[in-house]
Amino acid sequence: MSSANDRAMSPESNRKRSRGNDEAAASASLADLWSMLRQALGRIDSLEMENVAIRGGSAALRKDLKSLQEENKAMRGDMDKIKDENRALKWSLKQLAGRVQQSWEYPEEGWIQPDAYWHNEGFDDDYISDLNEGFIYGVKSAVSGLVHGVCDHVCIGDIGDESDEGRMILHDAALVPHWSTLCEYLYTCINPYGSGVNISLGGIQLSEEVMRDICNNLRGRNVREVAFTGIQFTDMRAAILALGTLLISSRVESLVWSDIPIESADDMALFVQMMSERHSGLEKLKFGWNGEGNANALLAGVDLSKYKSLDFEGNNLQTNGRADIPNLIASNSPLESLDLDSNNLNDDDAVLIAESLRQNTNLKALYLDGNNIHQRGRSALLRAMRDTSSMNALSDSNHTCEVAGLNEVINSIGQLNRAFKIHNLMVERYRSGEGNIPYLNREMDDEGAVCLAPLIMESVHRRHIAIKEKYGYKVRGVSVLGLLYELVRDWRMPELFSFN
Repeated sequence: MSSANDRAMSPESNRKRSRGNDEAAASASLADLWSMLRQALGRIDSLEMENVAIRGGSAALRKDLKSLQEENKAMRGDMDKIKDENRALKWSLKQLAGRVQQSWEYPEEGWIQPDAYWHNEGFDDDYISDLNEGFIYGVKSAVSGLVHGVCDHVCIGDIGDESDEGRMILHDAALVPHWSTLCEYLYTCINPYGSGVNISLGGIQLSEEVMRDICNNLRGRNVREVAFTGIQFTDMRAAILALGTLLISSRVESLVWSDIPIESADDMALFVQMMSERHSGLEKLKFGWNGEGNANALLAGVDLSKYKSLDFEGNNLQTNGRADIPNLIASNSPLESLDLDSNNLNDDDAVLIAESLRQNTNLKALYLDGNNIHQRGRSALLRAMRDTSSMNALSDSNHTCEVAGLNEVINSIGQLNRAFKIHNLMVERYRSGEGNIPYLNREMDDEGAVCLAPLIMESVHRRHIAIKEKYGYKVRGVSVLGLLYELVRDWRMPELFSFN
């Protein structure tokens, strides 16, 4: 009976055992799947980490490669410069050796007039002294330097402060041989290699013929700068046309036209046209002490966006609502230096200039001394350099330009970088007793602010270390631990630790 029952129950038991085995197998299979899944996820995480590391390594390699390319480019530039200087030196030595063998001397006989000649022309002893020292000696020195291949600056006449009333050396037939000799050697003896020659003429009356000869003989030569200061032209229109032929040369980088007011509106229009049409290599322009009308005509009529240095000192500029200067700054052109000293700019002009500075990252020096800029204008310029109303406003301030000539505060803040200014603001808030937390809560009140918390803490540390390494001191004596402790204690810590 028992045996029969066992046989009867056997299929059911077998089914139960089969189900148990299936469930155990399924559980084991599920456990294996979970294990495999965890391994796969771990592998994915590992691969992602490796991928991140590879990307980081690739980025670092690209950065290193770019740095090497820039260094290589700089080295090639230095090598080209050295080669050019070497060619210039060889040329100078060859010139010097040749002239020493020939025992060259300035041909004075018959050219240097006795004092009696100038007395008969109506000039006194002081004028004769200025003539001999400022003009004849300058020509002799320049010609000697050119002939011997050792001249990098030709200076004829009185090159002084444009605002000084100097004695004008007037044109005279007795001076023509000196001008002719100078022009001859300007054409034949300027070193074609190297950085070029500066030509400076000042306090002299130039006839139409002399001005034309000077410009024609300088055209195409290795001339870096041409400076006319306090010159009296016997024919202004002819002088402007002659200057235009000189500026065709792409080698002239700098032009000085200072203390030479152009009285005729037609002549000034010709000057503006000449400056606009000459596609030269000019990078620097000094147009000072020429009067408000001349300066405004130049600002309005000439595209100055390619210049690196502009000097409009002493022109009595008043914008009267014109925005030529602010627009030039706001365009963020390659301009690096702008001199507006000794003009008539006021607070309204300073406000417009301050607004334009916020859009500029290239200008490094702005000179505003000797204007009618008072507290309102100074405050606007200071905010442009360092707007402490918020972190974002401070970050958007100008961090490249030094505004000189207003007060020491603006001068010292101009070219401090963004990191220094932000760190300095946090130090000021910390030292005030109110701390940084109220400001950070107001300035970063959105939910995403918690993501910035670690970055801000890291930046506090990194900026403090960088400033200490650069300047060798703690910023106003505040320890980095003090700033970090305030942030850790009071700002975003619960959200940060609960943030997944």
